[in-house]
Amino acid sequence: MLYNNKKYLLFLKNSLMISGLILLISMSAALFFQWFELVFALSVILVLMLILNRVLNFCFVRIQQDSGKLMIRYYSLFAVERNYESIEFPVASLRHVTVRKYLFGLKWDLLLTVRLKQGLASYPPVCLSAIPFQDRRKLVDAIKDLIRSDF
Repeated sequence: MLYNNKKYLLFLKNSLMISGLILLISMSAALFFQWFELVFALSVILVLMLILNRVLNFCFVRIQQDSGKLMIRYYSLFAVERNYESIEFPVASLRHVTVRKYLFGLKWDLLLTVRLKQGLASYPPVCLSAIPFQDRRKLVDAIKDLIRSDF
């Protein structure tokens, strides 16, 4: 199994940048014509877009299953200081796969629990917001099937 959301992330990033640019140009035109109510409304929309973008935390995600190991590499798309994260563990040690949904199902966090010698350990959540809804369900089901096929 190999999955990455690079193409969808590129489309998402370009559409967000273009919509922000259109908002800024329309705000400039409204300022020129002195329509201050419209400028205020557009600036509220822009701020809400920025807050939603930050809350959703769009991430590049690459999931690869290779020779009995599951590797998940991810990083935030819009970050001041980009941190590249990586999770790698044997598939046989996977015990629980949980998905937490926020904001009416727009933001999904994938939580993985693995078995270690010392007991159970949970990895930090991986944000799946930048993956299309159909792919999210298929991806989570495929990872859950790894647990079922092991036992």
